[in-house]
Amino acid sequence: MKPDAPFACYLAKQIEIDHAWDLCERHLSALPEPLGALAARFLQSVADDQGHHRGYFSTPLAPPLLYLPLWLRDGLLGKRPELATIPLAPLLAGAMLGYFHVRFQDDLLDEPERGDPALQLLGNTCFVALVEACRATLGLHEAFWRAFDRAFLDMSRLTLAEQYAVRSDAPYTDALFEAHAGKVAFARIPVLAVAALAGRMDLAPALEALVGRLGVAYGLVNDVLGWPRDLRAGHRTYLLARAGLSQDDLARVARVEPPAERDAAREELATRLRERLYEGGLLRGALERAGEVHHEAREMSRTLDVLPGFDAFTDERITWLESLDSRLAAITLQRALARGRAP
Repeated sequence: MKPDAPFACYLAKQIEIDHAWDLCERHLSALPEPLGALAARFLQSVADDQGHHRGYFSTPLAPPLLYLPLWLRDGLLGKRPELATIPLAPLLAGAMLGYFHVRFQDDLLDEPERGDPALQLLGNTCFVALVEACRATLGLHEAFWRAFDRAFLDMSRLTLAEQYAVRSDAPYTDALFEAHAGKVAFARIPVLAVAALAGRMDLAPALEALVGRLGVAYGLVNDVLGWPRDLRAGHRTYLLARAGLSQDDLARVARVEPPAERDAAREELATRLRERLYEGGLLRGALERAGEVHHEAREMSRTLDVLPGFDAFTDERITWLESLDSRLAAITLQRALARGRAP
């Protein structure tokens, strides 16, 4: 499987995803200047090698933000056939825009010197578009709006808690990592909107728990793939903390002058961490744990019995993780051979 090839379960929903993209792009292109130009530059920045941005939510790296609500709709059609007459594209487009709003904030928090503060202003329009899409679809559905508020509160408080944690030397426990993974709470909004449309807000606690497990699985993989970026940003993430990184290490690198020598000091620190991450088995162990959490999420989805696409998604995600693990194993072997010893 190519690392960037969309899952088949994603491709099966491409027509509806494309319709949502039509609405999302229409909103962004209609913004007055200079917001419109800023939106166009952002879409270009997330485009693939062929210059296409519409795969943004559909790569193996992307969580099923737009697919969970479609699978839930499919699973509830038997008892709620009227759902087939309700277009979900406006809601999905709102979710796209809402996600951009969250991403703009996250990028600025993660790497202040690289993030674009102006995107926060574009994010204001994205948030308003999300609220309008939910209002147009659900009206004044009280239970949904309470869940909406709770999702943004959880996203905000847990994102902030994680930011404090990665800048401290406090023990970064498994429990703390799993709690911080709940910052993906925004992803609850579109799937709970479908539950509200179907009159099934009784499903909310289980759906929220399912999104939380996915947050843990994706968080582990993000730590694995993003550790060089995290190190450059000076973030002592859960994975890097387990590899032995300390705030003293980061402070020593930050004090080195001139900048060229600082880069060399950071690379020396990275070399030390690589041994623990690769030969120490931390990277592959994190992927193994991610796979276990995906299996846990699958069992939760089967208990719900309203997400017919989730089994296929889990199978494809596990296969992708196994492919990634094989590549890590090959790198680990190469490193060991280069050092003249078996892994």
